[in-house]
Amino acid sequence: MSKNFDPEQLEQLAGGDKAFEKELLNMFVGDIERSLNQLETAIGLGNKPIAVQELAHYIKGASANVGAVGMSQAAAQLETMAKEGNLQTAFNSLQQLQALHYEIKRMAAA
Repeated sequence: MSKNFDPEQLEQLAGGDKAFEKELLNMFVGDIERSLNQLETAIGLGNKPIAVQELAHYIKGASANVGAVGMSQAAAQLETMAKEGNLQTAFNSLQQLQALHYEIKRMAAA
């Protein structure tokens, strides 16, 4: 398993029910995909640090809940950058989040 994902967190969340784990992971993938699209729009506008901060905060928490620790950490960094009004490298952070999301999406489909 990837160092970006903690399967024990997902197992605990699902109470050890493997079918529920898969369902939770699939819901997470769909939800975060929408959030990443919104984040891309907010970053593209360039003057929306509060929107970027709120979306990054949401992604951070949702990711931590299912054990997507890599996404949670990347979102936390982006949240901090947005709080400081520093969006110069936000697109790089978005790309990192998208890559981590893709990794989890593949895992959910397996």
